[in-house]
Amino acid sequence: MLARLRIVPLVLAALVGAPALGHAQQASPAPAASAAGPRLELTATAVRQVTQSADSASVVLAQKKNVGKPVALMLVGGAAIILGIVVGGDVGTLFEIGGAIAVLVGLYQYLQ
Repeated sequence: MLARLRIVPLVLAALVGAPALGHAQQASPAPAASAAGPRLELTATAVRQVTQSADSASVVLAQKKNVGKPVALMLVGGAAIILGIVVGGDVGTLFEIGGAIAVLVGLYQYLQ
């Protein structure tokens, strides 16, 4: 059993590292002729006024809505469920139930 566990990190390292090595020799695409030289949108030498319509302002506001707490709650609940499965027994069952409640509360807050 212990010998099998020693192989797991090596297999994981190979799976993670293999895709990165496959793209190492790819040629980069040739730059377009219009991309040469300085561009006005990339130079920040003065203050510019950004104009936004009412629709785009509402979209930006919706994107800035803080969804970090519900997502974190769902992640913690999922981790508690996994921990409960690993621990097993009565204590594991308590972790699983608590994790399920945390996931459901986080999902409810996320969907609001």
